[in-house]
Amino acid sequence: MSLETTYLENILFFLMAAVSTVFLFRRLKISPVLGYLVAGMLIGPHMLKVIKDPSETRFLGELGVLFLLFTIGLELPLQRLLSLRKYMLGLGFWQVILTGLVFITIGCALGLSKEAAILVGGAFAFSSTAVVLQILDERQELAARFGRISFAVLLFQDLAVIFFLVLVTTLGTEGSSLFEALSYATLKAVFALLIIVGLGRLVFRPLYRAMAMSKNSELFMGATFLIVLGTSFLTEVSGLSMELGAFLAGILLAETEFRHQVEADIQPFRGLLLGVFFMSVGMGLNLTSLMDNYTDVLKLLALILSLKFLILFALSRMNGFANSTSLRVSFLLAGCGEFVFIILSPSVAQKFLPSGLSDVLFLVVTFSMALTPLLAYFGKVWADKSQIHETHADPLVCVEESKEFKNHVIIAGFGRVGQMLGDLLSSRLIPFVALDTDMRRVTEGREKGWPVFYGDAKKVAMLRAVGADNAHAVVITLNQMPASVRAVMMIRRHFPDLPICVRIKDHRHQEKLLNSGALLVVPETVEPTVQLATSVLEVLGMPSIEVKQLIERFRRQKWVVLEE
Repeated sequence: MSLETTYLENILFFLMAAVSTVFLFRRLKISPVLGYLVAGMLIGPHMLKVIKDPSETRFLGELGVLFLLFTIGLELPLQRLLSLRKYMLGLGFWQVILTGLVFITIGCALGLSKEAAILVGGAFAFSSTAVVLQILDERQELAARFGRISFAVLLFQDLAVIFFLVLVTTLGTEGSSLFEALSYATLKAVFALLIIVGLGRLVFRPLYRAMAMSKNSELFMGATFLIVLGTSFLTEVSGLSMELGAFLAGILLAETEFRHQVEADIQPFRGLLLGVFFMSVGMGLNLTSLMDNYTDVLKLLALILSLKFLILFALSRMNGFANSTSLRVSFLLAGCGEFVFIILSPSVAQKFLPSGLSDVLFLVVTFSMALTPLLAYFGKVWADKSQIHETHADPLVCVEESKEFKNHVIIAGFGRVGQMLGDLLSSRLIPFVALDTDMRRVTEGREKGWPVFYGDAKKVAMLRAVGADNAHAVVITLNQMPASVRAVMMIRRHFPDLPICVRIKDHRHQEKLLNSGALLVVPETVEPTVQLATSVLEVLGMPSIEVKQLIERFRRQKWVVLEE
């Protein structure tokens, strides 16, 4: 059989295993990431041996990890980092530092070299971005307070990966001490971050603007692939890793207004390439090693989950988060993530780790990722038990929970329209607080983790309690027109600089509301609701091109739901 036929046969089995296994996992409502890992393990050299030599498909795996890191970097625009900097620097920074130090100390105590202990300990400090974000997205909990906090920690972990990707290429070089390697890696990482904003604004934005003016979608997509692979090539020839180049390419494009179009173009390939990466990892999982070392695997798994949970919970409480929030964040982020497979690649493991240790570590990471949905469920159960459900929210509670918000949106009335607007704002991680006098809506919203409070938006004290002095806009979606008019007049009198957007059922009272001080008055239907959301995003200062791309995607999703 020719080499070309063998290569085609491997790809065919690759795709067959991926489609069948992931389909089964989807039906069972299990993360497809685990499906890809299982599929790779089944066809790999340690089980069915369909693919006897994983190196034959290594190119696909390398391509998959490049686009994985690219899409992660694409989620890191400067605006998003700034909006979550309190959580990132308060909890994310100390979580990575303390967790890394604890596992490095344990690694050294167990006899690992300093280099190996640093790589293993640092890798274990990271959680699974792919699995955690999928859980938050499927359960619509990204806008919840614990969801925003968890996302902020994941963002800082993603940024910290830059340091470790540089460190991997620096450690072990001849004539350099550990201190020199760490210092050199730090300087390289800082330099890489410094060029991100400059290149994003000076090079990529004009390039994509020219591509957009050509109105050629194939050219636009080709430019994206060229940037990803070209940046990866440049970092590799510069003595850094290809993975770092792909990650930087994502961050660079995140600084442009074309980020959403790039996401839309790469979306069909993203899941496939992500699956290819995890399947290549799965082919390296050795079940024989599990049978021989199952006690060590279970002990190490329990140790990692316990220590990460305790560190996260203690830091969350020190940052002033409630018990319920701290529990949910700690359970959700207690596991390990896909960066372990990237940092401890086969070449790195062969160079720094004792023989057979990487098999054990990869099995531990895989099991921890598999347990993440279950841990998230336990976190919800325990958080619900620790949370006191009040029939009427105390304004002081509103102050405590919303005091961290700045430039947030206040939604007065959390019915169908208010929830739709909240869903859209949360997709951009724009903080909001909702008020409603219907306790049923408040209870349902609180159970879902939404920042919803019982309160009358016509009262000055209530608006001050939810941070109206620092808000960027208020949106009124009340059903009763007299209540809307009174709310507008009160807000304009006590908060003269606060933009007011109002949803009404028809055009009859539009002029009255505008005369009362409303900035925008939009009649109620699905499409005008989208127009209202567009105007709110523009009031918040988002670029018009980015608003258009986001709204078009949101409109398509909502019409599909309504048609169903």
